[in-house]
Amino acid sequence: MFSAGRRSAVFAKVEDASIMQETETSKNIEAYQAIKQLIVNQRLFPGQKLIYRDLEEMLGMSKTPIINSLMRLEQEGFVVSKKNRGFFMKEVSAREAEQIFELRERLEVISLEYAVKHRSAQDLKALEEKISLYENHKALVYDRKRWEIDTSIHMQIATMSKNDYFSSMIKNFYDSIYFILNVVHLTPHINKFNEEHRILHAAIRDRDVTVATGVIRSHIQAAGKLLIAALSVRE
Repeated sequence: MFSAGRRSAVFAKVEDASIMQETETSKNIEAYQAIKQLIVNQRLFPGQKLIYRDLEEMLGMSKTPIINSLMRLEQEGFVVSKKNRGFFMKEVSAREAEQIFELRERLEVISLEYAVKHRSAQDLKALEEKISLYENHKALVYDRKRWEIDTSIHMQIATMSKNDYFSSMIKNFYDSIYFILNVVHLTPHINKFNEEHRILHAAIRDRDVTVATGVIRSHIQAAGKLLIAALSVRE
């Protein structure tokens, strides 16, 4: 048996190891969130080579959590690793963007069906407030602020589905779309989208699944066509 002193020493080592592990996990999370924010803010661009030293200086972090974060971002589809060359921001072809929108449409339709079923008066009020923000945003072009408001509308509907898994996946789609595509190309549809938001709200309120899913399909397909067409020209 261990003496009291020996047991204390063992427990102390275990506790120190646990603290170190928690610290490393915290640093990994911090690095991941910081790099993800750089992506969302479009400070990192498709095809860009990611230089560890640049990221270390920019974020004030060591190389290890940065590499761990890039590996996680690779799993999420934002980053690709190339043998003996390091990490690069992912470039997306028009075909890949088309597939992203196809998946987004299917997922949002399912989420919307649940939202219609589970929505509450409080949910509808929150959705109304977000739609009003979209209407009251006066920019003449579809800018980042409008994108954020538009995303919040769709995320509110996802939240109304009462399914965290759907909400998480839909959020990842919106992050990907903003990163890979220039949303200013959505400008011609600003008013159309607003009208569709209003129809969606009424359909969810009235529990009309047919109208709601028809509108969301049209909504997503219209946005996809504009953004993918712009991406095709760039290619």
